[in-house]
Amino acid sequence: MPRKTAFLYTDDFLAYDLGGKHPLQQCRLQLVDQKLASLGSFEAITRLAPTAIDEALLGRVHTVEYLEVVRRASKPNHGLDLRRFGLGPGDTPAFPGMWEASKLYAGGSVDAAKRVLSGEAEIAFNVAGGLHHAHPWKAYGFCVFNDLALAITTFLESGLERVMYVDIDVHHGDGVQVCHWDDPRVLTLSLHESGRWLFPGTGGVEETGGEKAPGSAINVPYAPYSGDEVWWHGFEQVVPEAFERFSPQALVLQLGADAHFADPLAHLQVTSRTWMRAVTKLFELGRDIPIVVTGGGGYNIATVERLWTLVALTCAGLPCPESLHDTEAPTLDAEQQRTARAYLDTQLDALRGALGW
Repeated sequence: MPRKTAFLYTDDFLAYDLGGKHPLQQCRLQLVDQKLASLGSFEAITRLAPTAIDEALLGRVHTVEYLEVVRRASKPNHGLDLRRFGLGPGDTPAFPGMWEASKLYAGGSVDAAKRVLSGEAEIAFNVAGGLHHAHPWKAYGFCVFNDLALAITTFLESGLERVMYVDIDVHHGDGVQVCHWDDPRVLTLSLHESGRWLFPGTGGVEETGGEKAPGSAINVPYAPYSGDEVWWHGFEQVVPEAFERFSPQALVLQLGADAHFADPLAHLQVTSRTWMRAVTKLFELGRDIPIVVTGGGGYNIATVERLWTLVALTCAGLPCPESLHDTEAPTLDAEQQRTARAYLDTQLDALRGALGW
């Protein structure tokens, strides 16, 4: 069903620049915007420029000390030891203009939440959002500010009592889980390659929320090389039931494209059609509530362009050209898939036990 859709984008997103050799290349965001424009999609989708987040709201999620470090580290000759704040050499290097660029990314997801709260849109897609690894006190995994936690906080501060977060990025949504670990108003649900094999090493089924919010975190870990059938089984077994039990008043979605078989940084073997089947199901589940959509991971740029264009078109109920789907499929080893399914079934049994389902 078509829904009134907003798409948050500006070329200023390209200023979030971790370096020419870094896996995260934000030209992918511009390509999505250009593809949508070439398809004439902005006749039905409202394209909006994001605004930088209010600094007071940043402080609802991130520590004062960390925010000051990000501000200072955005300028040359800062003289800071950044290692304990996650900004040293490596995954998330500090870069000139980091403070302003990160505020804009976070602001895009907050703007998205505000648009759907006001009724201006039913679904709002911040294509630059999805920085799910950032912690309150540190940068992590390419992520400086946790725009997802900030969008969730915006929903809560508007008076909503139940917000559900669903993350289908190949990496565990650890930062969002940490930010809302003890808040029973927020359910975080992440489907990802198991931390036994992949960064950030977390996201086991035993992680089910803090003492004040038992059952508020749900994790579905997969074995490497899980294909469509295995991945969809995990989604189908957990997500609809979690939605029904929690009955959220808003959805925040992290739609990282790196579970796709062509992604170079992980090992799942999901195709575009099965990935979009999950996205469509999420939109169906949330058909009567506001939805914030974000991007996230995705390091094969051509794949990201196709998948996130499909997401935006599906939001608005527009036709999805066949050319945006995969023209090939991965070759799956049958024994590997049996092993992956057995691993998943064990995890699902343990998860149901941990949640008391």
